[in-house]
Amino acid sequence: MTELKVLPAIKPKRCAEPLVLLHGWGCDSRSWQPLLASLNNDFDVILASLPGFDRGVEPSPDIQVYLPALLAQLPERFFIAGWSLGGMLATAMAAVAPQRVQGLITLASNVSFVQRNDYVKAMSQEDFSAFAGGFENAPEMTLKRFAGLMAKGDDSERELLKQLRQESALSWKQASEHHSEAQAQSAWSSGLQWLEQLDNRHHFSALAVPGLHLLAERDALVPPSVEETLKALNPTQTTTLIEAASHALHWSQPSQVLTAMNKFIDETHYAVDKSKVAQSFGRAATSYDSVAGLQRQIGHRLLQSVSGSSNSPNDPWLDLGCGTGYFTPKISEHLSLAEGKMVGFDLSEGMLAFAREHRGNEFTWLCGDAENLPFNDDSLSGVFSSLAIQWCANLPKLFDELSRVLVKGGEIHLATLGPRTLTELRQAWRQVDDYTHVNRFAEEETIRSAIEQCELSLLDWQSEDIVLQYDQVRDLTYELKTLGAHNMNHGQSSGLTGRQRIKKFKQAYESFRQTDGKLPATYEVFYIRLGLS
Repeated sequence: MTELKVLPAIKPKRCAEPLVLLHGWGCDSRSWQPLLASLNNDFDVILASLPGFDRGVEPSPDIQVYLPALLAQLPERFFIAGWSLGGMLATAMAAVAPQRVQGLITLASNVSFVQRNDYVKAMSQEDFSAFAGGFENAPEMTLKRFAGLMAKGDDSERELLKQLRQESALSWKQASEHHSEAQAQSAWSSGLQWLEQLDNRHHFSALAVPGLHLLAERDALVPPSVEETLKALNPTQTTTLIEAASHALHWSQPSQVLTAMNKFIDETHYAVDKSKVAQSFGRAATSYDSVAGLQRQIGHRLLQSVSGSSNSPNDPWLDLGCGTGYFTPKISEHLSLAEGKMVGFDLSEGMLAFAREHRGNEFTWLCGDAENLPFNDDSLSGVFSSLAIQWCANLPKLFDELSRVLVKGGEIHLATLGPRTLTELRQAWRQVDDYTHVNRFAEEETIRSAIEQCELSLLDWQSEDIVLQYDQVRDLTYELKTLGAHNMNHGQSSGLTGRQRIKKFKQAYESFRQTDGKLPATYEVFYIRLGLS
């Protein structure tokens, strides 16, 4: 068994899943000290220990015993962050238990700490063997040297070295007292063997779990150039180089590390599963129009802003996220487009099948992802998109794609939902549990920032709140389900919602009932007009 120290979140939790922290070699779990208070404000934190490093953790030379034992003690789902060796172990864990790891964060971790015949971006075998031999003969002196390597390159290297030497010496002292010095030395030597043996290249290349891998610009133990290797091994993983940081990057640059970790956890927890989006809307295709009053209201207001003055007769218009195709013919008629100059584009093949059948064959219907548009550069005269881009996780990529395919002088007309959308529903569920029950929508600042990063110009921005009224909360939830727009976040509960939780949720929503007896549901809507000059 391994020791776990559970620290409940001090403030309301940002997500239900706890954050597991796994330290590196040479220090125990107190090595998370620079980040711990801030992380524990918002997350349940679980401090996990390597064998022989903390009280109650029995020394074990076998990594194949340690990882399953640790997994057996952890909750059903969790985020995990590991530093150095801890990051390598966390990567192996995410590879073998992807259904349980919500997100993986590594700090200053290589896929192989030691060089191999076909891998050179690591410590040489000669240097590693000398270091391991030094620990066998003079552990305390070697730990002082290791602290120097962890601090090397930091702007305040001498001060950081002093802190790391104190932490490392205290870890060694307590491990020796808890297990005897011989046992502690054996366990810590096993940790060095793990560093030498672990080759995570296969695990890393196959990772399906969202991952953030923080590397240090001035790392004396893990070459920062390994960033290129990680990107090549698995382009779906995110790598970030922390500037002016040493190997102990969370001691060296704690604010940068915290910002990156919090951003990653938020984005991962609230990420929308696009395959589920497509399936959900596909199932709802035949019923969607019957309950889409709000969607029609928003779309008609957006259409009023569309002008054909910039329209090129040779380039088509795009209805991005066309759904059932309700607005596709209306846009074509509004702009007096020639046949074949209107394209309906959607993520859901089920929606497009309905559109083909009910809206006619004079339009082109295409299935695909808005963040990877199948159009040539400078090929679209304009884009209309009502209530679609909120399903896009990477807004800078989306706007880059839109600017790429738009002709000079073309315009883009967007309607999307703001973060106060369904605030009553979100607050009611917060009275029940910490899981995500309502899709998260981007802040205005986030959208504006993404626009500023591309070649598009913001021509106009309008906002409005639309408040719908319901007799019962079940009328709202039925409508959302019929639309196919219910919760599709990765952070949703994986279990069934029991009767007691439903009852508690309904009671919580009742607190919003107005004097006229109606229950409100607020929608915050952004109307955005962009141009390319």
